[in-house]
Amino acid sequence: MSTESKPLVFVTGAAGFLGFQVVHQLLEGGYAVRGAARGRKISLLRKALEKYPQFEAVEITDIATADYTAAFKGVGAIIHTAAPLPGRADSETALKSAIEGSLHILREAQKAGIKKFVATGSMVTFPENAYGPNDWVPVTKEQAVEGNPFVLYIAEKKFGEQAVLDFADKHPDMDITIFCPPWIFGPFAPGFEHIVPEPDFAAFSTDGFVYQLLRSDNVNYHYSPGVLDVRDVARIHIAGLNPLTPDHPKRVPIVSPHDADFREAIKHIYEERPELRGRLADPSTVPVWPTYKIDLDLTPVEKAFGISLGSYKTWKETILDSIDRFIDVENQWTSKGFKFEVPTAPPM
Repeated sequence: MSTESKPLVFVTGAAGFLGFQVVHQLLEGGYAVRGAARGRKISLLRKALEKYPQFEAVEITDIATADYTAAFKGVGAIIHTAAPLPGRADSETALKSAIEGSLHILREAQKAGIKKFVATGSMVTFPENAYGPNDWVPVTKEQAVEGNPFVLYIAEKKFGEQAVLDFADKHPDMDITIFCPPWIFGPFAPGFEHIVPEPDFAAFSTDGFVYQLLRSDNVNYHYSPGVLDVRDVARIHIAGLNPLTPDHPKRVPIVSPHDADFREAIKHIYEERPELRGRLADPSTVPVWPTYKIDLDLTPVEKAFGISLGSYKTWKETILDSIDRFIDVENQWTSKGFKFEVPTAPPM
């Protein structure tokens, strides 16, 4: 696709761990991007991406109620990565926002004549659950609001996705795709250090589990098998803007084909970054599971979106590149005189 034919892409959650990676890859790929954030993240986004004249940051204070008339002007496609994270809103509000937010954006997009919509779903699951395009974590709305932040997050993704799929069925004129990754880890995109100019561990999102490998007494690890490098998640989302087949699946599970064992991660850091050995978590605290990956047929992802099986980042790449970027951010904080330590509480 030539630069001239690439649409202006609107990205929600542009200052987030995944959203910023999507924005960076779009800009590097020659797209013009309008990124949505709120509050002080707007100025941080502009600073982080100031070298890209084709980037514009806009404030969307509430994705479920905002007027998108101006924000969607000239937009040709949307990548919706924003999602309420656990603990940032009360349970009822978070669940409603996850569902109504996606539907509201879709309705506004339809009014604006936008035909391409790519969203981030989730296949965060547990070993006893299936993992496929028609599988759903067995959580109810009633269970979601009982107070467990992780259960709430899963429910937000589940019911938000179901609402989007229902909209897609009723509006076949729009090309709607939901990509469903499991746990997302990996390095921050270049410039993300400007999004966290001071200690803000919540901004690390799920990647906080990798950061906690740099705490010797750490006991926090993700709760189920299945990971995918944030760089792969981002490029798959972008590939969703131009599917190779018109009849592509609407809900697409994506996952790394590689084993992802945090024991091996700690060992790899130990070997490759000897200066960090004194900080590393004890491998014996890593949970023992029957498997450290999800077996998923990735052929549909290759056929419909051109993502070849051999192109996924390896677990070692994910881990070491993540750690190096965490050290970059720590060095920035230290240079500014901030005092901090790796958190003891799990990221979610």
